[in-house]
This record gives sequence, C-alpha cells and structure tokens, in this order.
Amino acid sequence: MSFARKLAAGAAFGALAFAFSAPAVYAQQTTAAVRGVTVDEKGAPIAGVTVTVTHVPSGTDQVVVTNEAGAFDARGLRVGGPYKITATGQGLASQTLSDLFLNVGDAQRVRLALVPATELSEVVITAAKKATTSQLANVGSRTTLGRDEIDAVVSVKRDIRDIGRRDPLANLDFVARGTGPSGGLYIAGSAPRANRITIDGVRSADSYGLNTGGLSTNRGPVSFEALEQVAIQAVPFDVEDGDFTGGALNLIMRSGGNDFHGSLFSNERTTRLVGNQLPIVGFTNNDVLQAPLSGFRKVKNQIAETNYGFFLSGPIIKDRLFFAASYEKFSSSDTTGVGPIGGGFANTFNRIPGVSTGTGASQADIDAVLANWNGYAASSLLKPGSVALVEPILDEKSSIKIDYNITDNHRLSATYRHAFSSVWKRSPSATAISLDTNWYVQPENEDNYALQLNSRWSPDLATEARVAFRGYQRGQLPPVGQGFANVSICTDPAFGTGAAFSCSSGVPSIGFGPDQFRQANVLKTKDTSGSFVANYTGFDNHQIKLGYQYRGMEIYNLFLQAARGVYYFDSVAEFQAGQANQLSYGNSLTGTATDAAAVLDYKVHSLLAQDTWDVTDALTVNFGVRWDRYAADKKPTLNTNFVNRYGYSNQTTYDGIDVLMPRVSAKYNSDWFELSGGFGLVSGGLPDVFLGNSYGGTTGALTNSFAIRRATNGTLSTADDTFVDTATNQAIDAATGNALLTINKASPSFITSPAAVAQTLLTADSASRRNAYTNSLAPGFKMAADWKTNLSFKTTQFGIDWGIDAVASWSESNVAFRDARARRLTVNGVQQLTPDGRVRYDGLVIPGANAAAINASRTALGLPVVANADLANLGLFGDIQAYNPSTKNWTRTVALSARRNIFGVDTWAAYTWQDGRQYGGISEFGTTAGGNSTGGNYYADQGFDMDPNGAAKGKSNNLLRNSLKVNLSYKLELRPGWVSRFTLFGERRDGRPISFLMTDPAGGRNPTFGVSRDDALAYIPNLNSPDAANPLKFVSASGTTVFFDSQASVDKLKALVNQFGLPMGKIVPRGFGKNPNVDRIDFQYAQEIPSPIRGHSLLFTVDVQNLGNLLDKKWGVVKEYTNSRSGGVVVNAQCARADGTAAGSADPTCAAYRYSYTTASPATLATPTVDQAASLWSVGMGLKYRF
Repeated sequence: MSFARKLAAGAAFGALAFAFSAPAVYAQQTTAAVRGVTVDEKGAPIAGVTVTVTHVPSGTDQVVVTNEAGAFDARGLRVGGPYKITATGQGLASQTLSDLFLNVGDAQRVRLALVPATELSEVVITAAKKATTSQLANVGSRTTLGRDEIDAVVSVKRDIRDIGRRDPLANLDFVARGTGPSGGLYIAGSAPRANRITIDGVRSADSYGLNTGGLSTNRGPVSFEALEQVAIQAVPFDVEDGDFTGGALNLIMRSGGNDFHGSLFSNERTTRLVGNQLPIVGFTNNDVLQAPLSGFRKVKNQIAETNYGFFLSGPIIKDRLFFAASYEKFSSSDTTGVGPIGGGFANTFNRIPGVSTGTGASQADIDAVLANWNGYAASSLLKPGSVALVEPILDEKSSIKIDYNITDNHRLSATYRHAFSSVWKRSPSATAISLDTNWYVQPENEDNYALQLNSRWSPDLATEARVAFRGYQRGQLPPVGQGFANVSICTDPAFGTGAAFSCSSGVPSIGFGPDQFRQANVLKTKDTSGSFVANYTGFDNHQIKLGYQYRGMEIYNLFLQAARGVYYFDSVAEFQAGQANQLSYGNSLTGTATDAAAVLDYKVHSLLAQDTWDVTDALTVNFGVRWDRYAADKKPTLNTNFVNRYGYSNQTTYDGIDVLMPRVSAKYNSDWFELSGGFGLVSGGLPDVFLGNSYGGTTGALTNSFAIRRATNGTLSTADDTFVDTATNQAIDAATGNALLTINKASPSFITSPAAVAQTLLTADSASRRNAYTNSLAPGFKMAADWKTNLSFKTTQFGIDWGIDAVASWSESNVAFRDARARRLTVNGVQQLTPDGRVRYDGLVIPGANAAAINASRTALGLPVVANADLANLGLFGDIQAYNPSTKNWTRTVALSARRNIFGVDTWAAYTWQDGRQYGGISEFGTTAGGNSTGGNYYADQGFDMDPNGAAKGKSNNLLRNSLKVNLSYKLELRPGWVSRFTLFGERRDGRPISFLMTDPAGGRNPTFGVSRDDALAYIPNLNSPDAANPLKFVSASGTTVFFDSQASVDKLKALVNQFGLPMGKIVPRGFGKNPNVDRIDFQYAQEIPSPIRGHSLLFTVDVQNLGNLLDKKWGVVKEYTNSRSGGVVVNAQCARADGTAAGSADPTCAAYRYSYTTASPATLATPTVDQAASLWSVGMGLKYRF
C-alpha cells in the first residue's frame, strides 16, 4: 500500500473516531452543529480549505472555510441526517465523509486529513450506521432517540413520557395522581413539575403547574409521527439552558426534504384487549385486626379507543422550500366507577332509607328523591342530571413546519402546533350520589408559534434568532356551565337522623349542580419568548458564544370557591320543605366574580456568555455564565389587614430578582475511554401558581366568604343564635338566616345567586373579611436554584459498551411554605411543647362573647394577648407564604449501563441507585391556594417533626432508591423487505417512600399543634412496655407519655407497627416506609410488509403494555399505600392531662398524648390502593402505511 493510501486509511479512521466525540455541552436547542479541523499528512493545520456540509434529504448546503488553525464550524443545522461533509482545497484531494447523523444541541467533531491531489483525487469515508435504541440510550447524562428509535418505543398511550423513561436516570410514575394521567417523569430525582419540556424550542410543559404529569395536555402535546428526535438530559450545562431545576426533555419536530414522505396510521384498543382481574386487598370487615383478604376480582372495562392520523412532508420548491405536517386524533371512553344498581357499574350507591327496596340505590330511587326538585321554580333552569356509565376522552393535535433555505448561509424555519385534550372529572362513591351536573369537563387548548433564523455571516460568525408565542387555556366546565349553585341532599328521611350537617353512617347524599370549585374557574396564559445567540470561532481553538433571551408571561386566573353558593339539606324532608341547613358562599366584594381574578405578568431577561476551548484534540472545556433578571409591573392588591397583622406588605413579587449562574464542563477522549463532567448553577422553572396565588382572590383584599348553618334544633325561632356563621362561630340574626336558608321555591333566582343579603354580609366590615386568608411570597424571596454536577465515564472493553454516570444536586435557594398567621403558644412566657418535644402553636379556642371576654380568659390562663381583636382566637384560616428556608435539599444518582449484541439481539441494561433528602419543596401536585389544609396546598404536604409550622427533612416522594432497566431488540428479515422487529423493554424499581403521620381529630387549626395541617410525623410509643398500673399508658425513657382511649386502639396501632416495621419510642422519620416494588415489561412486535410500489410499505404493530400481567395476573400489579402526597395517618393524637383525659380546645395543658381512632382508619392505611390502569395488561394494535 502506498504512503498516500495508508494516510487515506488513517484519515478515514481519524475522521470516524473524531466524528463520535462531542463536547460535554448539550443545549436546549433546536439545531445541531459540526466542528472540525483539517490537517495535512504531517498533522499540521491547513487554512483556506472549503468545507461543504450537506443535508442529503433536502440538499441544504452550508459552506465554511477553515481558519489559520485549520478549524471550521457549521451551525444551525437540521438534526438527524444523513449528512455529507466534503472538504476541498487547492492542490489537495477532496475528502467526503458521508452517512453522518447529528443530534440536537450537539456539536459533532470531525478531523479531516487531506493528501496531495497528485496521490489521490478523492477519499470517501462512511461515517456510521444509524444507532439503535440501545446505543442511543446507554451512557452519560443525556439520551437521544431518533426517528427509528421513537417508532420502536412501546407506548399504548402514545405519550412522550414513555420515550423519556428510556433514559437510565429517568423514571415514569405509572400511578394516576391529581389531574393525571400519571405522576410524571422523574429525572435524576427531580419532581416532574421542575422539568423543562420544549418542542422546537417552545416551552410546552404545564408552566402554571396544575397538571400532575408536567405536560400541558393529558396525552402530550405533539404526535409521535411529527418527531425527529427526543433528547432527555439530566444535567444540561450550556448557558442557553435556563428556567428549570429538574431535567430537560427536548423534542425536535421533523422537517421536509426534496422527496415526499409520509404515513397514515390507525391504532385500536378494545375491551377484549385489556386485562380484567385485580387482586383483592383489605381486611375482613375492614378491620386491621382481622384476617387480610385474598384472591382476585373481575373489573368491568368498557374501552373503545380509536387513534388515527397522518404525517406528510416534502418540497414546495426543491432545494429551497419544504414543509412537514402532522395530525392525530384520539378518542376513548372513561368508565364511571360507581353508579345506580342495575346500571352496569362495577360498584353501586348505598341504598336510600325508606326509598330503596334493593341492596343499593337505583336510578328510580334517586329520581324519587329528586321529584321534590320539581316543586322548585329553579328546576326550569337546572335539571339535576343522571349518572352516565361512560364519558368521552378526546385528544387532538396537529402541526405544520416550514423550512426555507433563503441562501446557503441563511435558513428560516416556522412552526405552528396545536394541541387539545378533554377529560371528564367526577368522584361519586357509595355514599356520594354525584350526578353529572356535579361533574366537569377539563378541556385544555394549546397553540404554539415559532420562527427561527439561522445565519452564517462569515466563516467565523454564525447567529441564531428565535421568537415564539404560546397560548394556553384550561377549563373546568360543568356540562350546565359555571353559572349555578350546588345542591347537596342527605337522604336521611328527617332532620337530625344522623349527626348535625352530615348523614347517618352509610346513608348516601345526592349532589347536583357545579361543585364549589367549578363555579368561577378559568385559567389562561400567554408565553412570549425570544432569543439571539451569536457564535464566533475566530480565536483559533476557542468558540465564543454570546446571547440574550427573553421570556414574558401573562396570566389570567379566576378561581373563587362557592361563587354561586353551596346548599346543604340535612334530610329529604328539609329538601321538600325548602329548608336548607347550610349555605356556603364566597365572591368578589363587587358581586362580580371576574373582578377578583388574578391578572399578572412578569418578564425574564437573560444574558449569557460561554467559551468552548479545544485545549487539545482530545480535551474540550467550556466556561460560561448565565444571568437572569426578573421584572414584574403589576403588584398584588394591597391587603391593609395583612399589613396590620405583620407590619409588612403582601405585594412581594419576582420583580428585581436576579440569579448569576456560573457553569463549567469538559470532555476528554482517549483511545479507549471518554470522560466528561460539569458543574454549575441552574435556576427557575417554578410553577407560576406560586406567584399567581399571591394575586386576585387570594390576596384577601378582593373577596370574602361565609358559611352559615341552621341551629341544631332545626326550627326557625327568632333567637339570635338560630343561625350561626361557621367561620367565626358568631350569631347571625334570624331575618338574615331566613333570607338565605329558607328557599323561596317560587323563585328560580337562588340557583344562580343567593339572596341579596348575602352580598351585604360579604361587604360588611366583619371579622370574616378582615381575617380573610392571604397568600404571599416572603419579603426577599429568591428564585429556586440548585447546584448540579455530573461525571460520566464510558468505554468499550471486551466487546461491551460500558458506562457510569453520576449526578448530584443540592439547593442554593430552596422553597418551602409556612403559615405567617401561626403564633407560638406560651404560658406565662414559657414556650409550650408537645409530650415528644415539638413546639406548640396557638390553636386554642377560648370561649367568650367578644374579644374582650376572650382576652380576659387568656390572661387568666397565662396566655399572651394580642392587640388585634380579630385574632383573639386565630380561627381556621392561615396566611400561607412561600419562603426560602436555610435547610437545603440534595440528591445523588449513579447509573451503570452496558450494551452488547448477543447472538443478534441488541441488549442494553442499566442499574440506577439514588439517595436524597428534601425539606419542603415541590411535590407532584398542589397549590398554595387556600388558607388551610383543606385548600390542597403545599403547606400541608411537607411533613413536620419538631416545628409544626416548618417541614421535616427526609426522603421525598420522588426518591426511587434502586431501579433496573433492560432493553432487548431483535430484527429478522426472512424475505427481502419483510422485516420483523421484536422489542422488549422491562424495568423494576423500588416503590416510593411513605411517611407515617398522626393528626388531631379536631381538624383545622387544632389545639394540639396549633396549625391548619394534618401532616405531623407520627410518634410511636414503645408498645411492648405498658405501664404496670395502666395497660393504656406508655412512658418512654425520655419521659414522653401516651395514653390510649381503648385496648382496641393499642392493638390496631400494634398491627400497623408490625406491618410496616415502624420504630418505637421515637418520631418516625419522613419517608421511613417504602411502597411495594414496581415491575413493568412492555413488548412490541412490528412487521414491515413491502408494497409493490417502490419506497412504500405497510407496518403492522402490536404493543403489549405490562406483558407480565398478561402472562400471570399476579405480576405487574402496581400497589401503593396511601395516595396522599404527605403520607398516611397512623393514629389520631390530641393533648391530654396527666390522667390521660383529653385536654379540650380551651386548655393549654399537654402533659401527654391521647391516641385514638376517631377519624383515622388503620385499615385504610394498611390496605394498598391498586391502580387499575397501571396494573392491568393492555394490547394496542396498529397499522401504518409509509411512503
């Protein structure tokens, strides 16, 4: 072989080796890049070489010339490929590198060695084949899946989160939580709502933060068919990456080329293709002391899913203008779990006393009670409705993308994307006969527009400019609209049959009309963004990046509770007579609900700079800094009562917040291994609900609410205490009570708004109005920010691709929640503690006709007296505030992965270990709206140990200690064109942590802990050492004393301690327990059938979700104890005197705990919830025509 040919062979090897080494910077971008160097036969750089980078499918060229260092840089390239790189120079043989595929945000490195033209005229090198799924999902802090790999993902739901779970560091929570359909994607321990999701550079996550899974629509906002690449990144270090503290999911849409390509597809799933047997869980007679239940039960499914769509791409003007369009529609049905007997429901309503003759309530029984509604004139406006067995689920998405090659150096792309989804929400139960007017549809609409210009101004200067707009609207729409009150009827035959304001045990209530949260509920957001980034490569081995990014958010959120009223009738007789027993009402002080909407905006200005330095051919180092500056013009409405309470304003916003984020990363390549890593600060991405809940109705300045009840004797006497305001426990005069609770059946107006006197009560200068809860950000609030570091090592030894990837993060600025209204409980100046040493807050309810009488009693008890008469007794509500605690969060994740082809089977496996601790922070769902634990706020989900107004540091809900993933892929071609592909993806991981809690049965701002939350970490006494004189008394070595109300309670707690292995004689740490392991095996069979038409084919697919459950009904079952974000209640606890008797709500004594099961249910805690959708096997069948 001649020297030139040897050199050419060496050049080929060098180009190939260098082509697969890229710097450790992966930006949240939409394009790819190629960087490289040209050298002569002695390795010296060659200047003035013309390098042409060609995207073969579209014929798009980018031409660059090497500088004095022989370096070139081509940017703004389409992702995917194949690409062809051709280098030509005077007196040199041209060299072509073909079949190169590029990843989004990646700069492929190429080294081209050119020889004199006298030796060879051209050297042609083939770069590589397309990588398989396993190759792309192997090592490092990033996984990239291309078009073929996306097709191979098993996803019956066609949800982009199924793609994301292919990353070793990512886990998909299969359990439906909150607004579903799943708990979202956890990337290296981050919460789903902390992740950043972009599609062609446009943020497409649920930015406001109401969807559990973190997506803007129920099934994902883009069709699988429209995707070119998906990148999952645990730790992106490029300075272009911002507005997140979790991981990043970057989706790039397909573009058109010079040939027409497309597909038509249809997928089907029916009832017969879904499993129907679930394990029976629980205890005999629902008693934890009796034998556990066993066996299996059949469940009823009614499934008729259809999913169809198309993709089409091609040229508008060859080599110049291209298009790509997609459309997908999905329709299915959701089965109502509980309904009337005889209606085909899996579970039925309890029987109605005196009406039902069977074992449950029939539709005729319900109609018999509702016949009384015909006596109301309002029945002409609102029909109560019925209980449908199924309701529709709809999902529709479409997109179009235009690419325009203005010149070889300027490329413009424009994208429009629309997504719509609609699901029904309802929660009937055996004792809650909820009719469909009490249900609601949750439609979500998202429209995205993006325009991007990539330009090459000189061989050394390239720029990218992008502008984008996203509009999002989320509704919660009852089928009758939001303009009606809610009516609830206890079906006890007469008033007083059961407890006051609730039915007798097991007796159902009937509800119709929009519930309290759906009477004024609208969310709209607008997200406008732009960026300009310049890359300059004129400094030899340095690439300088400078840029500016802008994001502007506009938010409109209307959320008022009971804006039309919520009426409760305590019996059928009361309903017939028009005598309501309770009315809850809340509205704007003007009487127009929209006047209390939260209307706000904020802006983020970002400056960024980065130097990418090729220290050597083997080592690349990146130094960068990003600076975010927040601005907000609108402030929350000033609440002067808040100022009077605390001495500072409730108007803190993001305005003026700035975050400086230094970052550094590097990658080193040797002949046998690659080592990369980075370190830097990331910030932002907080759900906008945190800021939005500081505006509008939750400022406490624009709204008021009340709830009044008829006295327990049920009569209409003229005594002042006949009607009681439940918020203040103060008397309301009989005339007002009659006007609101005695319904004028001849007038229809009450069903759209209560009597006019209701608004008078709201606007009066009352304690209720002055004490209205106020959500706020603490003064000096800082944006959430985390330090992240990553180290990745990969090598190929013994024919196996090995990799180790480690990710660690710890908070710089954490976020937690507290009640600003909570005040510590002292007696004669001494801080009061619970028996196990926790700080007590003042939740006492001291009786008294007025503040002066209450304060006199407080003085006599040695309690402090406050000047604000309204706060003599604090009451139920609190002022929930987001703040930055000094305690930090941290997580550590290590993944080991390996890949090898074994007898033709492409085999990939990964094991991931994780640990971490959290204080406060973001769970998968929740808001700060509401001033107490019933508001579903984060405050009540943090878990507390020693400080009831703080949080406990411990294992978070996101911690999955161990996980194992395996992917097997095999292709078989028995006849030309008849390609069969078999893909199996399996995973096994630890269950989520469980926290064990205790609650005061008084609820609300209870006297034991003095806060409106029910997430106290449980103290477990040493149950093996009762007091010798009293078997219901237990005293620990530290002196903590616990009394039980009965031996049965002792036995029940013992059963829970034994089942979960709870430690005794101490407070159970946060996240002490662990849910059962989660196992899932998914399988896909794909058969390609060639068409007589060249380039056309049919693809038949069978996707099996949860193959293990199909093989054995015991396998693949997903079970969890407690579906609560905060944990499960072990026991009720209240303060007791030294003799074990309950202290009472006005007594500051707390010499011991008194444990009982007043409201807590041990059987509920001890019984796991089986998630039906996640546990049952399911088969989806699809047919796709491709050309």
